[in-house]
Amino acid sequence: MTLNQNGNQGKHNEQEARIADAVKAQVNTAEQGSRAARDGISKIAEFGDKATEHSQQTLRTGIEAASHHARETADRFTRTLGFTGADAERLANQSKQNMEAVTRCGNVFSQALQDVSRSWFELGQKQWQRNLEGLNKLTASKSVHEFTAIQGELVREGVQHMVQDSRAIAERSLRAVDEASKTFANVAPQGGSHI
Repeated sequence: MTLNQNGNQGKHNEQEARIADAVKAQVNTAEQGSRAARDGISKIAEFGDKATEHSQQTLRTGIEAASHHARETADRFTRTLGFTGADAERLANQSKQNMEAVTRCGNVFSQALQDVSRSWFELGQKQWQRNLEGLNKLTASKSVHEFTAIQGELVREGVQHMVQDSRAIAERSLRAVDEASKTFANVAPQGGSHI
């Protein structure tokens, strides 16, 4: 009888050792993933900052060039067609309003790009924190069944957070597009349709 109990105890100890090894392997994998995620988030943030800066500079340069070109074109147009007095002034005012609208729109999009980049970085940090918390839950599991249940729950929560985070970023982007649309809607052509 003692031999049978020792055999059962040995099998039980062996099973616990396999579970402990599986948990340790999972923890090691999670730690490696955590380090990779931290490195990835840092690289994404750095890339986002550089991309935002480059986009803003490109946008500013484009707006300045378009503004300069529009002024030159408007001047040539008024000289060529012989607009004088009120017509020339009206055309100049309309061109000025148009360029101001383009500039405001560029600023709106530039700010939106910064906000979205910042949001992605913040979301990456939150996900990394959630992953660490999940790792702690996994290491505290007492059985294979509990480990599997926790792991399934963490996967479900991860997908749910990804959907919510994506929705939040899409809503921010939509607000920027709406704001840009309002900027152009507020610039109405001035009297006279012969321009």
